[in-house]
Amino acid sequence: MISTSIKRLLLASTLLLGSVWAFGQHQIGNGRISGDFGFNGMYYIPDSIIGAEPVDSKVRGNAFLNILYSNGGFSAGARYEFYMFPLIDFEKIGYQGQGIKYFFADYTNKFISVTAGNYYEQFGNGLTLRAYEDRQLGIDNSLLGARIKLTPYKGIHIKAVWGIERDNFNPYLGREDYVRGADAEFSFGEIFPVIQEKGFIARVGANIVSKFEKSSTDILFDIQDDSLGTVTGVIPQDKVPQNVATWAARATFGYKDFRLDAEYARKMNDPNITNSFIYKPGEALFLSATYAMKGFGIAASFIRADNMEYRSQRWMNQNSELMINCIPAINRQYSYQLIGDYSYASQPNSQIGAQLQINYQIPKKSVLGGKYGTDITFNYSRFHDIDKQPVPEAVENGTMTGTMGYTSSFFKFGPNLLYQDVGLEISHRFNNKKWKWILAYNYITYNLEILQGHAGMMRGHLVASDLSYKITPKHALRLELQHLYTKDDDGSSVYAMLEYSISPNWFFSIGDDWNYGNPDPAHKTHYYNIACAYVWNTTRIALNFGKTKEGILCVGGVCRAVPASYGLGLSVTTSF
Repeated sequence: MISTSIKRLLLASTLLLGSVWAFGQHQIGNGRISGDFGFNGMYYIPDSIIGAEPVDSKVRGNAFLNILYSNGGFSAGARYEFYMFPLIDFEKIGYQGQGIKYFFADYTNKFISVTAGNYYEQFGNGLTLRAYEDRQLGIDNSLLGARIKLTPYKGIHIKAVWGIERDNFNPYLGREDYVRGADAEFSFGEIFPVIQEKGFIARVGANIVSKFEKSSTDILFDIQDDSLGTVTGVIPQDKVPQNVATWAARATFGYKDFRLDAEYARKMNDPNITNSFIYKPGEALFLSATYAMKGFGIAASFIRADNMEYRSQRWMNQNSELMINCIPAINRQYSYQLIGDYSYASQPNSQIGAQLQINYQIPKKSVLGGKYGTDITFNYSRFHDIDKQPVPEAVENGTMTGTMGYTSSFFKFGPNLLYQDVGLEISHRFNNKKWKWILAYNYITYNLEILQGHAGMMRGHLVASDLSYKITPKHALRLELQHLYTKDDDGSSVYAMLEYSISPNWFFSIGDDWNYGNPDPAHKTHYYNIACAYVWNTTRIALNFGKTKEGILCVGGVCRAVPASYGLGLSVTTSF
């Protein structure tokens, strides 16, 4: 017998696919209907060796259907989501339910754009506001409300937003919190075209964002202090701010090959569970400078964030739930399998760090450069927590809770190293143009205790090789080899993956991640994976079978935990 959950999952997916077909065949008057559908499902198999636990429903899946109607400057849309039996990693973060959780109507012309319903928005670099979706991470913090964008003159852009932030599948009704804000940007190159014609870039902007959260009771806190153990107490209701504002100012200046970006943000006192209910204001500074010319480029970035975690509700502390802002990650992002579990997660309440990347191309038709040149990339990044000195009241009380917390020297690095990456990558295409080889080395230092809650530091050497061969214009092979050497955490691992593609329709791969250095002989595990995919027009169907180890998944410095799993997966995406 097929279980009830499987029947419901199959029925929902069939109905959604049927809707795609039905809507894809119609046009209403001068308007046009478009959209997309996605399904990601898995049949789970228990495996005690890797920690893949038995699940109540072995067949699980996530599905969604977007429908968009557009006619001239008017557009409207809705998204139905079916996560009643979600993939287990989504279930563990509470992303479970079904319904139309995204809908909107929008009108846009050259002067004004008005949106009612759900929308995504970002001010500047996101230090004060970033409402966005990342389906891979299970993040959707869209705002339900209204947004207005104005362009009163070419180069002048004004935005205003008001809304309630989405909280997974929990209802909006009954919520006593909302977000409002405004942003203005002036692009002098658009206002005065002669500036842009001479190679200059000049933009300035500023914004203010405020959240309201009703405070109806005293806060009874139970805080775990590293030195004092459990500390309990009460913060009176009248000392809990209901309105918490943030503001930011930013500027971009450039001339020909040089560019400088800067943004500073400040948050008013915001006692919440993640900062142990202190009253200290928060602040963040982001700096980035780049210079590029033929065959050479250099980029440097700096970031400091102090008490800048900003959520719609003060008791939230899981993943990115109800996060209003986002502190960007400036370290280099990698796709290498073996260091994926040691990706740096941005720390909005306490981090200071810098990144440097240098790109150089050995000239074409030289001895070392060959016919097509050789690209070399060097990267270095390092992040610490910030320096913190408890205020006298905190020392006297034995806890920072209910006080101004601490003082901090702005540019002083704290005692704890969070993450360090030293990397070198060489890419070369051989003279016959059929072969391409990438060789990379990274030395990673990763604070397991602060970033993942495990004891100790991980120090590891990664060597990766990526070799591709174009057999014919449509047939290609790619071999990827990696070795992570470390005596820490789960020990050393090797990874190999062979990929064969037939453009533009077929894709096959087989890979294995062998944790041969695990200190526990019973867990020297092979995490193998076999996959194939077929692409037809805008439809992609993919199958995979294998094991996934427990770890974290990060995209742009935002991370979530991934449980161990084993089974058969199916993914379907299409657009119309």
